[in-house]
Amino acid sequence: MALQYALLDIFADAPFQGTQIPVVVVDEGELSDQQKTAIASEFQQTETVFLELTSVDSRVSVFSGKGKVAFGAHTILAASYIAYERKLTEDKGSYASYKLQQNSEVIDCFIDQADSGPGAIQFSRSLKPVIDRYTPPAGRIAEALQLDEKHIAFSKYRPMVVSIDHPILIVPVTRVEHVLQARPNASVWTELLADTYATEMFLFAPGSITGSSEFHGRLLNPDLARGVFPPIGGVMPEFVAYLAEQENTAPGTHTFSIDRGSEDTRKSVLRVEFDKRPGKSTQCRIGGNVIKMGVGTLLYP
Repeated sequence: MALQYALLDIFADAPFQGTQIPVVVVDEGELSDQQKTAIASEFQQTETVFLELTSVDSRVSVFSGKGKVAFGAHTILAASYIAYERKLTEDKGSYASYKLQQNSEVIDCFIDQADSGPGAIQFSRSLKPVIDRYTPPAGRIAEALQLDEKHIAFSKYRPMVVSIDHPILIVPVTRVEHVLQARPNASVWTELLADTYATEMFLFAPGSITGSSEFHGRLLNPDLARGVFPPIGGVMPEFVAYLAEQENTAPGTHTFSIDRGSEDTRKSVLRVEFDKRPGKSTQCRIGGNVIKMGVGTLLYP
């Protein structure tokens, strides 16, 4: 069986940046979950998107080397890009629309149309977060991150647990360099997160490593090797809900950008809008650029 695939750089403002996502296109028939898991393991990326053109159930699915996973920001953009190329989108003039189904949720995607192909891609979600303002003291969080306590929290922001797709302990840090310096202390970390029922922390600080964003963010858990900066698109819904929950975030539409990575690793830039309306769910739109870096054929027995 010959399967066509494309390798995409997601949330990339330049080639060889952003997060690498392979998209495998299955023109005929369907693959089993076991087959998709094996193929995802072969690519050795965080996730692999599968687009099965003749599927009667779910045309798009996402797998890691451990099995099926939910859609995240990166895989939504990757699927939308290839769907546009395959003419599966609906022409709306200056942009095209595409819908992804995840359980009972429909994710609306929007692709800018340009002469050269797909432009910036954005998707929208309605957020209904669970907020927990109880968090461990800043000193314990600092100890778990091996940072000075004075670098935890800044200005109007304080740590908070937010759950939409999964619970995340969101921790504001004073400066970008302290986000980059953070290193989990495994013994303290386990006890700390057990108190908050979260498995990961999302650190953010005002500033940028790319010169084109208002915030810098980093996702941390004790299983990551030192110097690894995983994609942050998957926690953007929680981060948006965190910002919307702040008392000094006025009702209305807000925009911001956030980057990820370090000077020595791949960098990503995510652009976000959200609407805060009293008594209503927060509406958010997450987007960025996608660059196709290569295509190939996978010879699957």
